[in-house]
Amino acid sequence: MNKTTVLLALLLFMIPGLALAGLRDSGEVVKITPIKASLSAEAGECFKFALSLDIDPLWHVYAHEDTTFIGVDLVPAEDFPLADLHIKYPSGHEGEFFGEKVVMIMGKKTIHGSALVPADLAKGEYQLQMAVTVQACDDKTCLAPAYLPVSIVLTVQ
Repeated sequence: MNKTTVLLALLLFMIPGLALAGLRDSGEVVKITPIKASLSAEAGECFKFALSLDIDPLWHVYAHEDTTFIGVDLVPAEDFPLADLHIKYPSGHEGEFFGEKVVMIMGKKTIHGSALVPADLAKGEYQLQMAVTVQACDDKTCLAPAYLPVSIVLTVQ
């Protein structure tokens, strides 16, 4: 079964559940928060950060490397001032959801990131705006995908 067919089947399966659930989305069972809300770095340095991904019990999300459903994905805002962004997503474990092999994540995990503070970035405080895309499912249904905003204050010294 290809990805498009699986997504269409899931949507048809989800629509009655969404109507009954009041159009719930994955943000109701998944939270994203920075491990440290404020960090500092020198211009020209590599900046490291970490985000806590907290998934309610009995729910799972799809790992970044899952190719069947919407996997965890960190997206920086368009005005993200750092360069060379690298993300290390938590590893998932293999499972099965409605007959499809998937890679899923459960519980509390950490997303690690690093980026280069450009040498010409002026000293001062910067709000690093990002969002994490997730889709949460339990053993019976999936919630609508969510785009969870998160920010970190970076002080460039």
